[in-house]
Amino acid sequence: MKKLISNSPELLRQFIKFSLVGALNSLVHFCIFIVLYRLITMHYLAASATGYCVGMINSYVLNRRWTFSGGQEKTRSEFVKFAFINIIALLINVGSLSFFKEKIGLSAEAGQVFAIGASLAINFLGNRFWTFKKYESSLL
Repeated sequence: MKKLISNSPELLRQFIKFSLVGALNSLVHFCIFIVLYRLITMHYLAASATGYCVGMINSYVLNRRWTFSGGQEKTRSEFVKFAFINIIALLINVGSLSFFKEKIGLSAEAGQVFAIGASLAINFLGNRFWTFKKYESSLL
């Protein structure tokens, strides 16, 4: 991934924007996770999945309009692709969270921080090269 990004300034710009959007979404995800897990005492995996889904909706809007400059035309298939990539990223997130908590012994909160990081690459690459591919210029 590092080599791919270093060969294209536009791709690097998109990765930085995607990472900024991701940081915001991770904050949304984490805050909802904490509220549901700590205050409502929801199971930690359900709390994580719920927070992830809220962040995913925010992510779609910001990445479509800002990161990948998708314009105004909305397509159902685009959102389905986005949701599919995010389901894969969510499975990575929940699997990682479970691993970090159950196998490594981290707290759910610390495990969640690592789990969010674990899904970043698949999320960016899947959305960049599949979901929002039609908006790319000659980047490579």
